[in-house]
Amino acid sequence: MRKIIKEYRQICSAEGVALLDIKPRGHHYALHFERGFLIAASTPSDDRARHNLRAAIRRLHA
Repeated sequence: MRKIIKEYRQICSAEGVALLDIKPRGHHYALHFERGFLIAASTPSDDRARHNLRAAIRRLHA
């Protein structure tokens, strides 16, 4: 398993949301939730990308 997938699962569990599936889409991953899905990068860029993903997860489940 790639390190970035582990990080995405950790972020979702820290936010208290159930991650149903992670599917590769080109150079990105689709993170599937009950309320929809988010597209995330397949390579880690900077810390802001992780913070922005965490914020997007919170907005999706608000």
